[in-house]
Amino acid sequence: MRFMRAPGHIKRAPRVSTWHRATLVASDGREIPCVVTDLSSGGFKLKADRTILIGESIRLRVDRYGDFPAQIKWAIAGEAGGEFLTPVDLD
Repeated sequence: MRFMRAPGHIKRAPRVSTWHRATLVASDGREIPCVVTDLSSGGFKLKADRTILIGESIRLRVDRYGDFPAQIKWAIAGEAGGEFLTPVDLD
């Protein structure tokens, strides 16, 4: 049996479960504490107690690793997912 991807499906980079405290720096400079729970070279999933706007350009600031420019692609019920503007090396 062979599984086919749905038309228009985009292959994603391998994901890693994680639990890194971070700060989402919004385009207006607001800093939103968050926790990164899922990570790949192309994007991330995070949890936050504040509303995050879909489509917003942000910087994901992770202590010891720096700031990573990204765009929020989805957000619902205290979680959000984003795409890094430049792929991130996870090694």
